[in-house]
Amino acid sequence: MKENCFEAISTIIELNDEDAATCSGGAYTGSNDPDIILYRDGGFGGGNPLAVNASIGDGVNNVGPDFNDVTSSFVIIRGTWQFYKDENYRGYEGSYGPGVYSSLPGGIVNDDITSLYRAG
Repeated sequence: MKENCFEAISTIIELNDEDAATCSGGAYTGSNDPDIILYRDGGFGGGNPLAVNASIGDGVNNVGPDFNDVTSSFVIIRGTWQFYKDENYRGYEGSYGPGVYSSLPGGIVNDDITSLYRAG
């Protein structure tokens, strides 16, 4: 993927979301091709969702005021994601892979997510 970064810089080509995240060195939100989508309410409700794209080994250390401690459902399209109750990846609550989660699974307390990390 890194070779695509150099090619994009030297010749101006369009990158897909995964390559763009790798080039920028970070996760980003608002993706048209997200890896995970967070929803405020159970059953995928609550207004506009938060779409996140991240390369493996990166994440969102604070989901921001609109999603901090209000996330109640999510869809994982790609990757294995770790969820944390506090910013900067503190307070581990669980790790989940691709799937549709209309309510928060297992160890994740409802309305408790503040950061998330793509582990695989």
